[in-house]
Amino acid sequence: MGTKLLSLVYRLLRKMYEKDQDARYRRTFDIHPTVTLGSEVTLDGNVHIGAHTYVNSGLIQSGPKSKVVIGEWCAIGNNVNILAVTHDTERATGAERSVVERDIRIGNHVWIGSNVYIGNGCTVGNNSVIGANAVVVKDVPGNAIVGGIPAKVIRFKQAHRGNEGEN
Repeated sequence: MGTKLLSLVYRLLRKMYEKDQDARYRRTFDIHPTVTLGSEVTLDGNVHIGAHTYVNSGLIQSGPKSKVVIGEWCAIGNNVNILAVTHDTERATGAERSVVERDIRIGNHVWIGSNVYIGNGCTVGNNSVIGANAVVVKDVPGNAIVGGIPAKVIRFKQAHRGNEGEN
């Protein structure tokens, strides 16, 4: 009986925490009201997420001089890292380490699989698919299906009606 009660209390407290975190993120970041954020999402910096997008879990982060812009109707899998800020390779550690910041832009109707890394300065075009476990370190063209480490174009999709004129 004690284990069931503890489990119930834990689930109740977890739900309260998730609801509070969701409300805090929506006050702090530019997130459209229709966006769905999973319980294990961490946002930091200057982040914009467009209408009808969902993020299952992961980290979306920028620095004070960079931003992450995610378009509408995007599907973002589990454990996805979208990082517009990183260490400078010349001084990666120590007291005087410096950072490199460059914007990340993800278009509309983009599907990002689980365990994907998107590095700073990358733009992902509309209607693209990034396969699970990919490491994106350069721009992805629209309608592309990419995968691998580093991510490379596997093939192109046909443009869907209504998406042709979007960036």
